Amino acid sequence: MKFSESKTVELKEKYTKSLLRTVSAFSNYHDGTIYIGINDQGDVVGFSRVNEEKISIENSINSMITPKPFFDINVLEIDNKNVLEIVVSKGDNGPYYYQNTAYMRNDTSTIPVDGTNLTRLILNSKNLTYDQLNVSQTELSFNYLKDKLSLVLNIKDTNKAVLTTLGLYNGKSYNNGALLLSDDGSISQSFVDIARFKLDIHNFIDRKRFEHQSLLQYFDQTMSYFQAHYPPYQTIEGIQRTTKEQIPLIAFREALANAIIHRDYLLSSGVQISMFENRIEIVSPGGLPEGMDEDQYYRGLTSVSRNPIIANVFFRLNLIEQFGTGIKRIIDSYKHYKIKPSFDIQKSLIRIILPVSNFDYSKLEKKEAIILYLHAYPKSSRQSIEDAISIEKSTLIRRLNELDELGIVSKIGNGPSTVYFCR
Repeated sequence: MKFSESKTVELKEKYTKSLLRTVSAFSNYHDGTIYIGINDQGDVVGFSRVNEEKISIENSINSMITPKPFFDINVLEIDNKNVLEIVVSKGDNGPYYYQNTAYMRNDTSTIPVDGTNLTRLILNSKNLTYDQLNVSQTELSFNYLKDKLSLVLNIKDTNKAVLTTLGLYNGKSYNNGALLLSDDGSISQSFVDIARFKLDIHNFIDRKRFEHQSLLQYFDQTMSYFQAHYPPYQTIEGIQRTTKEQIPLIAFREALANAIIHRDYLLSSGVQISMFENRIEIVSPGGLPEGMDEDQYYRGLTSVSRNPIIANVFFRLNLIEQFGTGIKRIIDSYKHYKIKPSFDIQKSLIRIILPVSNFDYSKLEKKEAIILYLHAYPKSSRQSIEDAISIEKSTLIRRLNELDELGIVSKIGNGPSTVYFCR
């Protein structure tokens, strides 16, 4: 029988104290199994005095991991050799420390938890989100929030009782949600950075950075900036003059709100917005919240909220419709167009790409058109590229192959299912 290491399996030829780091890692993040008596190559070597060793290891784990983790130690007989199996369960009382350090798995390695992930572990163990964490500041101003509450909800006085109802004050102290919504926005990673370009990042136009303000003010200022640079346009359809949107207002509003509300504020970067003539890219720090997969993300089938206090305030002020529906609304807002938005979900970020509805790729040089189209529509089929930029099939295939050789464009799949994207 052959074994192999993975993120959830560790192999040890014999017991050493380094094993305790892996116990810490499994306890902090996910269930895992450690086998003693199996070497790095996955060969069963076994060892003697297995019962004495079992008691010794059990005592070491209980005395040197804080708090005490949940685990079982089993004696296995494999290929007529004795092996110890340590089954570690993810705990609910973490972080779990070995010698004052918490550990995590990085593929098959065990490494110390960094500051950001340690804070996240502590919050999870207390069943808290970032915006619920209490802060030391005792004097905060909420004039922008006050104006919003007055305008939308006819609440004239933003006193401590109102702030308590909104979840920003607990009777003794403010929390990070209050800091994020206060007038000075004193959390350094809370900002919106907008860069405007022509067709690519080499043709820069201007830049705006909104910081040291309330999240509500970021939202309003960014919406105004968007409307100034992507105004509606008119087109003639038959005998009717029709007003259309370059980018659906609903799509941008929901993408922006999603980025501000659901981003990971433990990360040092802000919300990044890149505006091009053919698209807008909105990057939100942090991937999907724990407990959410991509299907749930697109369909809104989850109650998971990374910052529920912020989400609740935006909801009460009618800046979002209802929890979990933003992505579906972005997709639905493009139904009246022949184009659709794209989503790039990574471990440390989520990028939403909103294409411009009236951009004409056929007027560009063909290679440039292909590259720009794939930036706006990642993972596109050959047929969709062909239709969008008005190019013959043989010419398109030749250009795609040339761009592939240059390392600019790649493809996934074979035959009709092949899709292309920019590297």
